[in-house]
Amino acid sequence: MLLSPADVLKRGLKYLQIDFSKKSEAKKNKDFHKHYGSSTLVLANMWYDLTVSDIAEARISEPEQCDKGFKMFLMAHFFLWTYPKNADLLASRFRIGERCSRGEPLWLWIRRIAALKGLKIKWNPRFNDPDAEIFIVTIDGTDFRTWEKKHPTLNKDRQMCSHKFNHAAVKYEIAISIQTSEVAYINGPKIGSKHDLTMFREGELLQLIPDGKLGVTDRGYQTSVLAERPKLSLPSAYDPPHLNNFKSRARLRHETFNGRIKFFNVLSDTFRHGFDKHKFVFEAVVVIVQYQMENGSPLYDV
Repeated sequence: MLLSPADVLKRGLKYLQIDFSKKSEAKKNKDFHKHYGSSTLVLANMWYDLTVSDIAEARISEPEQCDKGFKMFLMAHFFLWTYPKNADLLASRFRIGERCSRGEPLWLWIRRIAALKGLKIKWNPRFNDPDAEIFIVTIDGTDFRTWEKKHPTLNKDRQMCSHKFNHAAVKYEIAISIQTSEVAYINGPKIGSKHDLTMFREGELLQLIPDGKLGVTDRGYQTSVLAERPKLSLPSAYDPPHLNNFKSRARLRHETFNGRIKFFNVLSDTFRHGFDKHKFVFEAVVVIVQYQMENGSPLYDV
């Protein structure tokens, strides 16, 4: 079942029982975005990719390519964007049974969206071109609050706490292409106390960055390890003004992306569904924002 942006708009508002008969197109699209977090073009393209994907975890079967399947797809987006307090609220909003608004029926679709990372989040081969740009990605770790996991003996597990929140959290490492609006790499989840530099050392990014290329970072990546220093470009008082301005804009651009993913309430609110499931919602939201950047909302140029 292929759907145009107009089809997506009509169905999306209908599922939420929104009367759109007397509304302008601009108002209808605004209402749609307010409830689903993305434009109709973004969701139409994502639905198409799910129907034709070669990724087994993402591919929608033919029987699921129907109105009920599309409703569950949009319900997953609604969940990620609004993060309702309980399944009853989600069920009543979409007029479905409560058992269909929680557990596997819902998480199946979130995992499918997340699985599109195999299509959308890739290390660009251009980064390996010795004649291309030297500064290839910005790198940063970002934290998200979670419910605290009960420790078997202690009142509080300090290892799970992020120093940013003084609260239980999980952390991810993100690399974003400087020249294009592309997420190049993600790593996580890790416990909230994990240092950004430790994540960099333990992940694949250190090996992915070719010799002679640089990732732009903040001062949290200060290192004395000789193998790491040639691949990281930190703020420096010795940088000429134009280079300092370039790196500053690149870091702020990365913070803009972090802000976009935290517009989704499932990542900005304290996550209630456990450590393992946070990986799926994080990857799903990053995939959605990648689609947004490709369909009318790119990051600004450095």
